[in-house]
Amino acid sequence: MQKKSIELHVMWHINSLMHSFPITLVTTMDVKGRINAAPYSLVIPYCSSPKNPQMLLIANKNWHTAKNIMTNGEFVLNYPTADQMKEINETARFYPEGVNELEHTSFTTLPSQFVRPPRIAECYQHVECRVKEVIKPSQIQLNFIADVLDLSLDEAIYEVPRIERAKKTNAPIFLGVDEQQQYIYGRIGELEPFPVSLNVKE
Repeated sequence: MQKKSIELHVMWHINSLMHSFPITLVTTMDVKGRINAAPYSLVIPYCSSPKNPQMLLIANKNWHTAKNIMTNGEFVLNYPTADQMKEINETARFYPEGVNELEHTSFTTLPSQFVRPPRIAECYQHVECRVKEVIKPSQIQLNFIADVLDLSLDEAIYEVPRIERAKKTNAPIFLGVDEQQQYIYGRIGELEPFPVSLNVKE
């Protein structure tokens, strides 16, 4: 099969990279204590060591999320289900600064244990984070490397086998933007375990 090199443009990671990204709702607070919530897909574990767990959040420095994090260094990653896409889309709107997007949804808040920004009660998992380092790879991008202070999960989900847990969460994924500049969302499809032996055959 022939391969083709693609010229990279603005938002290449969304429009050119054929890869799906899980969606998280990031909650932050501004200096006045006002809540902000917005969907992000460029969120991944940065350090997998249980002694030093860290997450990486990539954001545009001009957006409210990044501005709030630069102010107080805290945020919460909330993981929604695909059934909550209507509410997720509402938080993606460009509301004026200081508007709490959650008030325009059916989402409610739950106090966090170690940071000021709240958790979203209807999300199945939450990661409370405090920024340790900020990397500026471009004029508009900020990479937040943050320590994980707490990871909480709905008990009913945690107690089931891993594959059943994945099915129950029904996680939404971000698939890019179409020609009409509309966001394309999907959801995890059929799942099945694929047995792999880690032992090398002699």
